[in-house]
Amino acid sequence: MAMTTTQNHNGISLEVSEPLGVMGGVDNQLGGLIGVAPNKDPSVPYGEPIKLYTPADLPLIDTTDSPSGVLYFSAKYFLEVAKVPCYVIIEQEGADDDATKVNIVGGTSPSGRLTGIAAFAGCQEAPTNIAVPGFHGIEIANALGALADQTYCEGWTDAPDTNTVEAKTYAELLGEVHHRVWCCDVSGERWQHTIPPSVVGMAARCSVKPSQTPNGAGTPLDDIARVVGYRVNDKNSEGVDLNKKGVAVTIRDPNGGLMFLGTRTADGSFGNVIGIENQLCRELIKSHRDTMSFNLDFDFFKQRIAQLSNWLSSLQADGEIIGANCYLHTTRNNLQRYKNGEWVLVIDWGAYRPNEHSIIELNQSDEILQVYIDDAIKTFS
Repeated sequence: MAMTTTQNHNGISLEVSEPLGVMGGVDNQLGGLIGVAPNKDPSVPYGEPIKLYTPADLPLIDTTDSPSGVLYFSAKYFLEVAKVPCYVIIEQEGADDDATKVNIVGGTSPSGRLTGIAAFAGCQEAPTNIAVPGFHGIEIANALGALADQTYCEGWTDAPDTNTVEAKTYAELLGEVHHRVWCCDVSGERWQHTIPPSVVGMAARCSVKPSQTPNGAGTPLDDIARVVGYRVNDKNSEGVDLNKKGVAVTIRDPNGGLMFLGTRTADGSFGNVIGIENQLCRELIKSHRDTMSFNLDFDFFKQRIAQLSNWLSSLQADGEIIGANCYLHTTRNNLQRYKNGEWVLVIDWGAYRPNEHSIIELNQSDEILQVYIDDAIKTFS
């Protein structure tokens, strides 16, 4: 019998590989609403997100022939205006308004279950925008801020919806920790029911791409709670004054109808920059899963940088970003970090800013007059 040799095979073995896969787009919007609904469908559990695709799904919130409640009509308005799906969480009413607000704010139960606003983190797809219609207070804004930072979404909180002074006073409570949270004032009316400011704003936001601004979006309301003064060429108007304090409002459109007025979140950040940044972060996090089995070798560095560069180039071509560069950090990548299985990748990118303030110079020109005079003399001499 022949001695076993080092031969592996007398034939061919195929080893198939492919580069890192493509990354997703950044232009999708998905809403989120939370509230109470005493007449909900029995199949809908409390505290669990359900997804509404169209107005045909609204009976999940209210099964009666004459639906009522802020949550029902907020969802109806959002689905009609934004035309994108919406996750809804229904919480139980408490013994009084304060107890109900505690349920809405939620947190983590003793068993470790996420409740209230925090439960949106358990959605199969994380909403890009979340509103809490009908509930007002710094507790709501803080819970939205925490969730927004965790899941890279935008939150929408109601201002007092009383007058400009109280709206500005409330806005002073909001700051850097609410940079992903919009503060909205002035509710509307539709179907003879109140549509809270946060829902009007979120619907306007989700009617455009994350990289775009909702400023100037039409709001199909029958009426608004109060008229906020605004003139497009008056920087001291009431609407602009509220915007300067981080409060977005619904106003009468100078061209007729009603519109959303606001470009910035509660801390003064541009909402569309926050929106596209959130989407970039989400896709980068999602794409990391496919890289976990690789060693930090030259081939991996090359693949990952190529994958990201192609993705960023595609976003630039689609007008989502101005441009971007992807490379290894020249100083933070060092021996100690590499020995610990770490590496630092840098993405430099630019976001488009909204057309918040147009400055137009209207100058009379003697040169133009002189050309006209010279031409007249030449023609008629």
